[in-house]
Amino acid sequence: MTGGRRLLVFPCAPGKGDGYSIAVSADVARLAPGPEDVVLHRVPRPSAPQGQVRTLGTPTRAEQVWNLLRGRPSSELSEGAFRRCLEGLPQAFEEVFSGEIFFYRALRHLFPEARIQVRTHNLFSLVRCRQMLAHLPTNARHTLNMHQYSKLEMEILADRNVTMIFITEEELAFARLLSPGLRGECWPVVDPRLAVSGSLHPPTVPRLVHFGSSAAAHTAIGLEILCRRVIPRLRMRMPEVECHLFGHGSERFHDPARGVIGHGRYPGEGLPFGGDALFCIPDIHGMGIKLKVADLLRAGVPFVSTPLGLSGYHLAPDPHILVRELDDWPEGIHAYFQSHGLSGPS
Repeated sequence: MTGGRRLLVFPCAPGKGDGYSIAVSADVARLAPGPEDVVLHRVPRPSAPQGQVRTLGTPTRAEQVWNLLRGRPSSELSEGAFRRCLEGLPQAFEEVFSGEIFFYRALRHLFPEARIQVRTHNLFSLVRCRQMLAHLPTNARHTLNMHQYSKLEMEILADRNVTMIFITEEELAFARLLSPGLRGECWPVVDPRLAVSGSLHPPTVPRLVHFGSSAAAHTAIGLEILCRRVIPRLRMRMPEVECHLFGHGSERFHDPARGVIGHGRYPGEGLPFGGDALFCIPDIHGMGIKLKVADLLRAGVPFVSTPLGLSGYHLAPDPHILVRELDDWPEGIHAYFQSHGLSGPS
């Protein structure tokens, strides 16, 4: 942005509790709001408008349904929601920052001539192409998201008074193929060339860990395959292996008889079991940037990932970083444990 009075709209409050709030923290630090700027944060329970920093509410259930009936993402906010939030403030802004794409339509209606920066946290157009070309598994919620968000992205790409901000260079490159005249930038949340912190070591027991929320539609797809297909095939080779799931929503996968233990939200500090496990990233759609990858690299623990689970990163080969398609995980994980004396021949 070039200066002047700005309207900065963020999809949540900055913080360290999850990937979304961490990404917003990075954007807030980069934009460095000044005393003349108006800052809006979307929160579940907004407070009364006052001062230059204000809170937006999330759509009501009726508004979500109305959005869906119009073929729009359920998270879209109305122009009226912004007007109410900005009440009492001069609404002349040199520039507008839309911290999520679902703010775009309302902001464009409110400020038809403004230059808007639109931040993407996931490029659904790229995800949708991957899904269609490779026939990747999906579910109703994720299919709906891909359709609605990619449609919205096309509308934004067609706006020549928009600068789109991407989270990975791959997403920026894909958008430029679609729109060669695009004004676009990449604001990474983590260094894509982040190196392993120290030398990696194998676990001391044949244990797998998935550490992260399973609430997102695309995350649940990979976890379903991990628990229903990968772990049973792996346990045919080594019955002693266990897979522990930590994070919001992990309880629904709990099935100790099949070696899957869903613990729910992780209550401790650091990594589960002190990092003594092979950590899992069963990402089959490659959504956005994976902050858990950065956490594992900094912690110096071994992990197994799909190729798309590492999209956005540029890592040097390492024997303790296994990169396999999800259907090849049972053989790859068994060979890894076997090579470190944690399993006999299958």
